[in-house]
Amino acid sequence: MLATETSRLNPTHAGVRVGEFERPNVLAAVYFVMEKNARLKIRAWKGTTVEILLPVLFMTMLVPAYYAAGSDNYKNQEYLENHFDVDAHFKPWMCRLDEQTGPMGYALCVNSSDPNSSDPPPEWHCLGNLCLNSSVPDNNDNGALEELLSPWYHVFNSTTIPSFDVVALWRNFAQTVDLPGTDDNGVNVANALRTGGNISIMGEPALVERFDDWFLTNTHTYKYTKRSFESEKAATDYASSREGSSKIWAVIVFNNLTEYTIRMNYTAVPDTATSTAEDIGYDKSYRQYIGGGFLTLQSLINANITGAEVPSAIVPMPVQGYHSNGFLKNAGSFLPLVLTLAFLFPLSQIVSSIVREKEARIREAMLIMGLSSTAFKLSWVMTTIVQMSITGLLLA
Repeated sequence: MLATETSRLNPTHAGVRVGEFERPNVLAAVYFVMEKNARLKIRAWKGTTVEILLPVLFMTMLVPAYYAAGSDNYKNQEYLENHFDVDAHFKPWMCRLDEQTGPMGYALCVNSSDPNSSDPPPEWHCLGNLCLNSSVPDNNDNGALEELLSPWYHVFNSTTIPSFDVVALWRNFAQTVDLPGTDDNGVNVANALRTGGNISIMGEPALVERFDDWFLTNTHTYKYTKRSFESEKAATDYASSREGSSKIWAVIVFNNLTEYTIRMNYTAVPDTATSTAEDIGYDKSYRQYIGGGFLTLQSLINANITGAEVPSAIVPMPVQGYHSNGFLKNAGSFLPLVLTLAFLFPLSQIVSSIVREKEARIREAMLIMGLSSTAFKLSWVMTTIVQMSITGLLLA
């Protein structure tokens, strides 16, 4: 009899034990909780309207700034096969003092003010027997100098790598002439040229002798620029000193035949200590590798190592046409912060609604009635997506 009473306390109905219940479908539960959230949003329609429209109003304030800044359209920049010949440009301004020892291919220097004098006039800037005559082709110093400077300051396309003699003579010229500071794109060409003209080759004695002879054989002015130091440390210490920073062009260090380092003054080459986040179009800072003489030295060394003729021109990579807005270019990095501020209020209100439900124990009541924790969380995620989608559509 006792066993019979026990069995009556645990009857079953359709496979469900007494005291248990079936949880509602997750999707149905999400729908019902979202409906509850929607009713609360509609009841507080003023606050909901502010949550939806505030980001729109915040971003709309940036529109006048966008149009006021103005925009530029840039055409496709194709691969340029016609190289600007730097050496050919400078040749009319260069001459040799001595017919016997001067470099061939250059005309003899003629002192127009005193043909019988062997001393170069003030407008000649000589390095050994090779001179740069800044008064050619006319007697207007400003006009002649402007044309003379054009490869360094106004040419930004495909350019031949200048010869050692041209760069060495220009560096000597830059020590005595007041050159303009920056080119048309803000690159400080004057600093690249003023960093001295002395070159020191360091490393294993056999390699130093090999490349020293190579430079002497293939250039006319290297013998006037070479400088010897006892060690690599002595060379770099001198180059880093106040005196040496204005006299040293480069310290070339050979670890072995195929591994070498060209050390130059930091103002003679582009800054590699920091990286640029992004850039569009031609990056003009590469011009310092030409004016500073880095590519000239690299080409000479590589020609000796490979025994073959190395490429003699530097060609910027092609760039597709693009549209540039001044506001986005200068203030674009702040847009993530602006977006964060724009959506700060609506997100704070959504979090506040969830917290108020927990404080009023509405969440616990729904969980007791069979709502799963997953359905509760998913309902709020979906509610937020719907609200933000409305804001996104208005912004679009």
